Amino acid sequence: MVLSTHQTKTATLLLSLALLILAFFNAPQQCVLQPGCGITGHLCYHFFHANFFHALCNVWCLLALAFYYDIEDWELLLAWLIACSVPSVAMASQPTVGASGIAFALMGIAFHKVARKRYYLTWIIAMVALGFLIPAMAAAVHLYCFLVGIAVSLVLKYCERQSRIKRK
Repeated sequence: MVLSTHQTKTATLLLSLALLILAFFNAPQQCVLQPGCGITGHLCYHFFHANFFHALCNVWCLLALAFYYDIEDWELLLAWLIACSVPSVAMASQPTVGASGIAFALMGIAFHKVARKRYYLTWIIAMVALGFLIPAMAAAVHLYCFLVGIAVSLVLKYCERQSRIKRK
């Protein structure tokens, strides 16, 4: 079932509300991303945050992307799947929580919709670089999710171009 843009925005708002509520609870040990974590860690770490401010920043980014770039339901789901697929080589040694992996994957997926690509990339590269300077940030997770999102965006752009060529 494909949701309308309005329904996707509503779903993103509900997800955001859930993330803000869950920010008041500590993540169970099985729900964090770290080397050697099980499938539960990969599937659930996005829903917990270190604190309310961390959740608020992630929610702001998700909402901005969803509303500005008209993110569709399958793009949101794909971003979550990308964030779930983080390999252990990109994981920090300390437990990781937060929805920023989803946000960075969405930033990559939305790339083909962006008008000012160089400006957009400059800001994202700056955010990732800053993340490598701040010890508590999962910068490698952000970088991985963004790069996979970019790859998806390039495939989407190619498919759109091929579709236009076939229609002519």
